[in-house]
Amino acid sequence: MARDDLAPTALGFFPHSGWAGVVCLGGAVSSPVVVERRRILLTSGPLPCEPYHLAKRREGAEAREIVAAAAAEARRLSAEAIEDLASSAAVRGHEIVAAGVITGRGRPDFTFQQALSTHAAMHNAEGWLFREALLRAGQELGLSMTAAPPDAVYAENATAAGIAAPEIEERIRELGGNLGPPWGKDEKLSTAAAWLALARARR
Repeated sequence: MARDDLAPTALGFFPHSGWAGVVCLGGAVSSPVVVERRRILLTSGPLPCEPYHLAKRREGAEAREIVAAAAAEARRLSAEAIEDLASSAAVRGHEIVAAGVITGRGRPDFTFQQALSTHAAMHNAEGWLFREALLRAGQELGLSMTAAPPDAVYAENATAAGIAAPEIEERIRELGGNLGPPWGKDEKLSTAAAWLALARARR
C-alpha cells in the first residue's frame, strides 16, 4: 500500500545475461528525476550467466536442472535487488510502486530442445530467462509491472506521459548530462522503462 509521505517512484531495468542496468526514477511524470542508478547481478557463485550454453554440454535431467537453478537464482537476486532499491529509495523519500523491463517483442514460444538448437536460440532463451526473472520478482513484490521492447519504449512512453518521443529522448540525455557518466545505452533505456512504468502507474 502506498504511503502518503513518500513520493511514488518507478524502477527501469535493461537486462543482460547475468546482470541488468537499473535506474530509479521519481517525481512528476512531466519532469521526473533520477533517484538512483546502479547495476545488479542476476547470477552468482557457480551458476552460469549463460545457463543454456552450459546445459548444451550436459544431458537429460542435468541439463534442465542447470537452467531451472539459474532461473530460480535470477528471480531471488532480482527480488533482493528490488527490496534493496526500495529501502534506499525510502531513505530519500520515495516509494517504489512500479517497474519497467526492456524486453524483446513478445516471448518466443520455444521448447527446451529448441532453445538448445542453435547458438542464437540459446542467447535468445537466456535473454528471456533474465527478463522474466525481473518481471516475476516485481509482480511477486506487488509492483505494477510493464514491459517494452527497446525500439518501442519511447513511443509507448510518449503515449503514456503525453510528451513527444523526441522530447523524452532529449530529457533523458539531459538527465545523464546532469549526473555525469556512466550514461550510455543501459542507463538511457532503463530510464525510459522507468518513466513508462511511472506514467502508467500514475494514470
